[in-house]
Amino acid sequence: MSTLQILKFPLIISALCLLSTISCEAPPTTNVEQSPALKTQPTTAIKNTVETDLNVNHSEEIESLRKRLVDAYANYWPLISTENQHQQLPSVLGDPMQELRAFGVDRVGVLLRDGDATDEELQLVVDRLNDTSPIVRLAAAKLLVEINVPGLREHVAKSLANETNQAVVHEELLFFQTNPHISAVEPTINILISNPNGSAAKTLIALLKNVQVTDATLEKIINAIKQSRRASNLPDLITLEAMLGDINTKKRLVYLLDSSSEQLKIAVAIGFASSGFSEPLIQRANDPELYLYALDALQKHADINACKELLNLRKKDNATWQAAVFSIATSLNTRELLRADDMLKRTEELDGLRLSILSSIWKNASEKSLAARKAIARRAVPLMFENNDDVGVLQLLDGFGESLIDEDLITYRFTAAINLLAWGAAADARPDPNVWIATWEVMLTKNPADADVLKKQILHRFKDQLSNEQLLLIGVVPEPPTSEDLSQ
Repeated sequence: MSTLQILKFPLIISALCLLSTISCEAPPTTNVEQSPALKTQPTTAIKNTVETDLNVNHSEEIESLRKRLVDAYANYWPLISTENQHQQLPSVLGDPMQELRAFGVDRVGVLLRDGDATDEELQLVVDRLNDTSPIVRLAAAKLLVEINVPGLREHVAKSLANETNQAVVHEELLFFQTNPHISAVEPTINILISNPNGSAAKTLIALLKNVQVTDATLEKIINAIKQSRRASNLPDLITLEAMLGDINTKKRLVYLLDSSSEQLKIAVAIGFASSGFSEPLIQRANDPELYLYALDALQKHADINACKELLNLRKKDNATWQAAVFSIATSLNTRELLRADDMLKRTEELDGLRLSILSSIWKNASEKSLAARKAIARRAVPLMFENNDDVGVLQLLDGFGESLIDEDLITYRFTAAINLLAWGAAADARPDPNVWIATWEVMLTKNPADADVLKKQILHRFKDQLSNEQLLLIGVVPEPPTSEDLSQ
């Protein structure tokens, strides 16, 4: 039997099964004449028992056939080529039998993980969210987090608004926890009201961290939380209350930060951190877990005061603390950035952090004023020299072009060019031979080999300009004047 014939065999069974389902909706009638006793003494109980047995037997037979059919698909499907699978999947996904439609969804999942699923097949799976069968909708919903097709989130949001099966609702809510979209907010609020103990609260937390909602929607969420909190102490609901509540609500929840229940403590901490309510978290920053939430809360405030608070919370060599400082500092305006840099400069072992902040600011400084850009350069360049990044210094300063007229910045450019043996750039920055000779003198004590190279460049570029004193200074005996020179 060929592979294609093997595949057609279950399809024939499917047709037979569907036919039997249609023809066996009621128990079969019989023409056998009843005995006189049964004719004259019928009992309702006996009749109902017989009909029930017939219905049960019929139902069990149908279920057995359906299971055998799906098992046949499961066994034989991997035997056919991927090309034939692609050809058959649209019809399987549209099969009248719900188990086969669910099977088709699962097979698309297998192809997807192998990198073989087509956009058409993925779209057909998404369309199964509108299926009449909850088992098919559930199979499709479980696959959503692996699918990426245009308009997916909007489509799932519409499905979520109309879905009645709680298992499917749960999967769709999980999808929006990692794929937030504004269109999911309203249906999630409605689900929260109807089922406070479900996944809606956690989904709302994820949504509110990633999308902007109107004040009216925010008010609706707050009212839904108040209503839900009467029925449940779910930690996610407490987090939402801590996130969205007014200052009085927040103060009322502060005591939970000292709770013996780890879940309640963290639930409140997450809410406070998300809303930037940092003070109670800072006060408890000696708790390692609450310390991290204090850092998160401070990052919601892009101002110099948050930098000051962070410096008070510093833990040496703590990458999370450094990331928090970087996050706030890179969002400051230039004036406050320079103040923050001064504070970091006064703290030991933070030059690397300072340089990473200033370098990041410089990359996005094209729209800043010339004065602001030069102020940033004056902070960054010395740190770059400390890191032996002469190339970076030269590139940064060359970006100013003809506007580079500041003596200190020109000196930086000259030094970087000399270090790189970029003689043309050095001469462009400082055409005066006296500057070159002074640099040679310093270099002579630190690196005689490089000093000798620099000396040759001085003679090559400025020999006709050098006085006898300058030549003697660099160890060159002046040539005696010629008779022609004397006559002049």
